[in-house]
Amino acid sequence: MGQGLNVAIVGSGPAGMYSAGALLAKCPDCQIDILDKLATPYGLVRAGVAPDHQTTKNVSRAYDKIMENESVRFVGNLSFGSDISLETLKSLYDVVIIAIGTPRDKTLGIPGEDKQGVYGAQTFVYWYNGHPEYRDAVPHLDIRDAIVIGNGNVALDVARILLRTEDEMAGTDLADHAGERIFTSPLKTVHVVGRRGAEHAQFSSKELSELGEMQNAVPYTDPAEIPDSFLIDDAKRQKVVNTNLDLLRQYAENSPNGADRSLYLDFHLSPTEILGDQSVEAVRFTRNRIENGKAVSTGETLDIPCNLLVTCIGYDLTGLEGLPVEKGIVRNMDGKVEDGVYVVGWAKRGPTGTIGTNRLDSQNVVEKILSDFECEKFSEKDGPVGLDRYCAEKGIETVSFEDWKTIDRAETERADHDAPRRKFVRKRDMLSLIKESRTE
Repeated sequence: MGQGLNVAIVGSGPAGMYSAGALLAKCPDCQIDILDKLATPYGLVRAGVAPDHQTTKNVSRAYDKIMENESVRFVGNLSFGSDISLETLKSLYDVVIIAIGTPRDKTLGIPGEDKQGVYGAQTFVYWYNGHPEYRDAVPHLDIRDAIVIGNGNVALDVARILLRTEDEMAGTDLADHAGERIFTSPLKTVHVVGRRGAEHAQFSSKELSELGEMQNAVPYTDPAEIPDSFLIDDAKRQKVVNTNLDLLRQYAENSPNGADRSLYLDFHLSPTEILGDQSVEAVRFTRNRIENGKAVSTGETLDIPCNLLVTCIGYDLTGLEGLPVEKGIVRNMDGKVEDGVYVVGWAKRGPTGTIGTNRLDSQNVVEKILSDFECEKFSEKDGPVGLDRYCAEKGIETVSFEDWKTIDRAETERADHDAPRRKFVRKRDMLSLIKESRTE
């Protein structure tokens, strides 16, 4: 007690880190604890960004500087809800910021979705990125045909990672267990399927162009699916779409015949049923036409064979103890949930935008916080001291930022020559490493 505001941020992903950065800039006397259930910080930067997009991961260097501030602590291996409640956090801190994202895949809501070989995007992406809770989520990839449903960048990530060669992935941090499955898979075809037209797809031009650079896989799309032109009042969006359409025209000139592997970009198809006995064997689609901007079934159906189905249709937030969740987000007013409790990022606005989108969003919520609290006022809450006492009483072994740097160094040292790191994918291995380092 006696210092400035005591703040707890639940979640160390981009939204949480930008919130911490904004607080330090506006309220330098505050004390900030950043809590995470994992032993590793930075959320989707580690577990969500595709392993062959290492440049995007460089944003973690800016987060390191925030974590190294003497007013900030990383408190890993502490799970919100199961290890510590919202009520306890409110008793210890003046401000609690919820930055947990939207940790659940949306479902298709069609028959057969419970069959083996059907995965949500988060499950599949966390699996190949080495998230400890998803290490064993995909037992095998003994498959010939895969379908990825969705027309956003995550769908392209999944398709591209499935089709990349071992040489192409040598300079990445793809998890070892995933590489063992992917590089030995007999996979031949991947279909990326969207319910609307090519002009409605949400691919970035950079991601779409990467498909043409794969060593042993050829992208292909039906030229009849590509409109001659696209006009809209939004000039920025119009430019992106027309660049994408030009790329698709190039892919339409490819021949899928004779390639080692083929990637089909399909449009105007909606899944209606997942076929097979215990495991997925095909997906039944209905063909669509667009009426008033909406996809409407023509009544024509099409079955596409597959042994793996990954749905990339968005994320959702389920109920959290002590938090009002409605329509997949925490109910809030400009980021405020209740007195002393705020929400940022996807949990506030839904799963939209890029990593950078969270910066302005978090800054706006911090402005709201500082309009509710006097930054210079001495805190009457126990803050970090109280949290340490609570964890000691509960027997919870937390992970500090110094502990994380121990993991980080070990992962870097374990890596092959070209790879940036070789990840630990079991929490117990990380905690054992930390314990050993503390006794040296």
